[in-house]
Amino acid sequence: SSVSRTRALAAIWAGGVAARLAFIGLEPATAPVADETMWLMALTRIPAANFSPFANYPIFHPPLYPYFLAGVNAVFGSLVAIKVFQALIGSLFIPAVFRIALRVFGPRPAVFAAVFAAFYPELIWYAAHFLCETLFLAFLWWAIERVMAADDASSIRLAAGAGLLFGFAVLTRETVLYLLPLAALWLLRGRSG
Repeated sequence: SSVSRTRALAAIWAGGVAARLAFIGLEPATAPVADETMWLMALTRIPAANFSPFANYPIFHPPLYPYFLAGVNAVFGSLVAIKVFQALIGSLFIPAVFRIALRVFGPRPAVFAAVFAAFYPELIWYAAHFLCETLFLAFLWWAIERVMAADDASSIRLAAGAGLLFGFAVLTRETVLYLLPLAALWLLRGRSG
């Protein structure tokens, strides 16, 4: 039933959040490496530019993740706070995967997909590291879910919501731009039939 599915999803989501927060607390101290060092420059450069997008770095990278880092750090002054926010936002990916799988495959595969999204080790690992994937995956999968919902309901409002989420995803990782024409074609396909 719908109620039991909602309860199952809530339990899986809570477990996914708990796993991410536990990993943040239990992972041995590490130094930032590779892309993390570039993203963490935002903690000093963006506030030094008074959060202005016109006098700022990184000019050749999507701005949402650096501004997320700088904003959370400006409010809380803590790398741990950033990780906690990443864990919470990243966990929103779980219900999106559930809803997509429910729509495409049915209830049992949806539960399995949600468990996979909640407890896949690499997805848990991302929450404790300074990489844009946590935000990106949440925006991307909810955008896809909203495209599917808009298609089911023939709703322009839901399609606009999908577009907004795709916009946030693009501002996090520009590679999703390649997916936008496919999403538009998917929605237009329904209107031509």
